[in-house]
Amino acid sequence: MPRVLITSTSFGKKVKEPLEVLESKQYDLKFNDLGRPMQAEELVERLDGCDGCIAGLDYFTAAVFAGAKDLKIVARYGAGVDRVDLKAAAEAGVVVTNTPVANSDSVADLAIGLMLAVARRIHVADRSVREGKWENMYGVSLFKKTVGLIGLGRIGSRVARRAQGFQCRVLVYDPFVDRQTAKDAGVEIVELDRLLAESDFVSLHMPANDQTRGFLGREQFEQMKPTAILVNTARGETVDQDALLAALGEGQIGGAGLDAHAQEPPDPQQYAGMDNVVLTPHMGAYTREALVNMAMGSVENLCAFFEGRRPPDLLVGP
Repeated sequence: MPRVLITSTSFGKKVKEPLEVLESKQYDLKFNDLGRPMQAEELVERLDGCDGCIAGLDYFTAAVFAGAKDLKIVARYGAGVDRVDLKAAAEAGVVVTNTPVANSDSVADLAIGLMLAVARRIHVADRSVREGKWENMYGVSLFKKTVGLIGLGRIGSRVARRAQGFQCRVLVYDPFVDRQTAKDAGVEIVELDRLLAESDFVSLHMPANDQTRGFLGREQFEQMKPTAILVNTARGETVDQDALLAALGEGQIGGAGLDAHAQEPPDPQQYAGMDNVVLTPHMGAYTREALVNMAMGSVENLCAFFEGRRPPDLLVGP
C-alpha cells in the first residue's frame, strides 16, 4: 500500500475520522516529527520512500520535487498553494491537489470577528475586567461602515455577505472580478486608492505570490483613514511588516487584526503597548467544521489518485 507522509500538525488531532479512513485502507503513514511546517531540506529527508503527502504549510520548492524521487502526489490540507512550486511539481510529474472551499466560512467568520474585536476593544476590555477594573470602554461600530475587501474570491465573497448583514457598504479591489459579478454580489468594484481612502475596515483576501508580496506598504497606509482598521486573515507576506509597524506606531491607521503574519510565530515585542492590535495564531481554518472539510477533502483527493480516479480538486496533473 502507498506510504504517505502527513506534515500537517493538526491532521487527525481534533478530528479522527479522516485518519481512520487512511488506516482502514492500510496506508503506511508517517507523521511530522518537528511539530511545525518543514523547510525544503527537512521535507526531502522525510519524503524518502513516500508515495504521497498530505501537506500543511510546508515549503514544497523545486528542490523538494527534485529530491523526493518517490513522491507522486501532494494533497494540500487547505486551500492555499503559495508554498508549493506548481511549475516544479508539473515538471517532476507530481500531482497537486487542494481543498479550495473547505475553510472559507471559518476564515470569513474570523475576519469579521477581528473587525469587531479591534473596533470594540474586546481584548482590552477582557483584560481590564480580569484585573478587577470596571471602566468605560469606548470603541467604534461596524454597523453601516464601509468595508474594503482586497480580493473577492471564495473567502472575500463570504466576508462581503457577512459585512452586508451589518448593513455595511462593501468596496472591492480585485482585477480578476468583472463588474457584473460584483453587482450580483452587492459590492462595488473600485480602484485600490479609492478603496483605501474610503474604507473604515480593510480586509485582505489574496494569495502570496510575486505580484502580491508587500502589496500593502508605506504608500498604501498613508492613503488609509487614520481611524481605519486593517484585517489580515490571508498571508502575512502580502503586507510590508516594517511599514505596518510604522503605520500603527505613528497613528497612520487606527488598528489591526492579524491572523496571518510575515513571520510565524511573530515577535510579540514588535506590538508591545499596541492595544489597537489583536493577534491570533493563524487560526482562521481552525474550527471543527473546517478541519473536517479540509481533512476529508485531502483524504478524498489522495485516495482518488491512488485508486486510479481523478482527484476532485486537481490543480496539477494529467
